Amino acid sequence: MVAEEASGLLVPHARRRYEAVVDSVLELVEARGLRPGDALPTERELADLFGVSRNVLRQAFGVLEERGLLRTVRGSGRYLREAPGDDGKLGARALVEVASIADVLEARTLLEVQVAALACERRTAEQAQTLAVLAGRLTSWEDNLAFHCAVAACTHNFVLERLVRQQAELADELHQRAHYKDPDELQHMRAEHQAIAEAIAARDSAAAQDLVRRHQHRTRRILFSPAER
Repeated sequence: MVAEEASGLLVPHARRRYEAVVDSVLELVEARGLRPGDALPTERELADLFGVSRNVLRQAFGVLEERGLLRTVRGSGRYLREAPGDDGKLGARALVEVASIADVLEARTLLEVQVAALACERRTAEQAQTLAVLAGRLTSWEDNLAFHCAVAACTHNFVLERLVRQQAELADELHQRAHYKDPDELQHMRAEHQAIAEAIAARDSAAAQDLVRRHQHRTRRILFSPAER
């Protein structure tokens, strides 16, 4: 316990523990049939149930809050985030993850549309060639991340690169790909990446921005019910 809590830092063993608690909290949500907006059990109850210190539990809560899955109401407790369109057919975990992914996609659209314009202006010939290669090599989430980060790298602004990477990694932590229903989705995304790469290579800012906007909006559509597509 001392090693876990000394100086407020987590050693690797404690880090593994709080990451396991993140999954345990979400599994408990499903097991107890909680719905979006419902309160979680008390901190004391969860610490006893999982057999961990409150420090480890709070680290897990911090991760869940960073992912937008929980909200803390001071003096009241912790609650699952609200999820629009909760018809009771999907589990709470899936609902709150998709709701958070929608927030990430909205933020990514605002950011990456402008990044694409700057990439058109600043990209080098070598970077344009790299984008073309990455756009045609989409077989995994890592390939997707590499492409979007490469577009951001074309801006030569490390802050923009970092923001794009952080948002894409957050989508991965929220299991975005697990919510895709179309087995051909990677093929569609590959074609969109190639079109974006071509627009940046041509320094066509208007086309690049429109393509990025369409790319993000299409991703949002496939995550929701058929009625919303």
